[in-house]
Amino acid sequence: MKVLVTGATGFIGKKLVSRLLDCDYQVVYLTSSKNMVSGVFMGAEGYYWDIAKQEIDRKAFEDVDVIIHLAGSNIGGSWSKKGKEQILSSRVDGSKLLMRVLSSIDHQVKHFIAASAIGIYRNGDNKQEEDNYVKATNFLGKVVNQWEVANGEIEKLGIDVTMLRTGLVLDKEEGALPKMIAPIKYHVGSVLGTGNQIYSWIHIDDLISMYMFLLENKEEGIFNAVAPKSETNKVFTNTLANVLGYKLWLPSVPSWALKLVLGQKACLVLEGQDVSCAKVVSKGFVFQFPELQEALVDLLQVAKR
Repeated sequence: MKVLVTGATGFIGKKLVSRLLDCDYQVVYLTSSKNMVSGVFMGAEGYYWDIAKQEIDRKAFEDVDVIIHLAGSNIGGSWSKKGKEQILSSRVDGSKLLMRVLSSIDHQVKHFIAASAIGIYRNGDNKQEEDNYVKATNFLGKVVNQWEVANGEIEKLGIDVTMLRTGLVLDKEEGALPKMIAPIKYHVGSVLGTGNQIYSWIHIDDLISMYMFLLENKEEGIFNAVAPKSETNKVFTNTLANVLGYKLWLPSVPSWALKLVLGQKACLVLEGQDVSCAKVVSKGFVFQFPELQEALVDLLQVAKR
């Protein structure tokens, strides 16, 4: 089976491409950097695309059976007007470009698997499910909604569409976790705001396994990519400190201080959603790391002092 991956050189994409290659899939990928068309993965061929200019090397689609669409700029980047436009356009316009090309060429794509995010769910502690939830009306909520609409258009081509609404991805080298570890190691770590905001998280290995599971079982629809048990910021922070072998001694950081420093981006740490993974579990997916402590122990065993 031949798989085309967008966002292949990103945080999640690199690990997914490696897993696909290890499982003997034929892999090609799209990159926005001409310097990364070759020499990135042993066994995977790259092709250039430019989302802003709506340009793409159509050779990338030859004999492709499945597309895994991960491309999108980092939401932790600038939230200036231009930065917000980039966060939105890198997702929506990328999906629209794929739709336009697929509708204009002969291809054999049968399955389209796309990244999404739990940011579509409104902040709160009510359990959110794929088909039973309240939409967020903030910036991230609007971005994810438009992203999913654009990805859903692919269905009009007779292609099965799957979307993974992904929570806080835990990895020891990239993403949010290293940023959480640093202040704890420097003895300035503390709970953020009230500490009651809920973090729905997932171990990077479980996320990659979920992509593989949905690919191999040809599952379509929307699935929440989060571990079975979410945690509050207070529990998360204390568990992380405990695994690292440190104690938290500073009082919590007031919400107003975080808003002063982070501006609108403060919502990334002060808000959260309690998200259910029951749907993907009902399909037969089994988590390797269902509990936060065991996930952190696995990830940070080499990071302990």
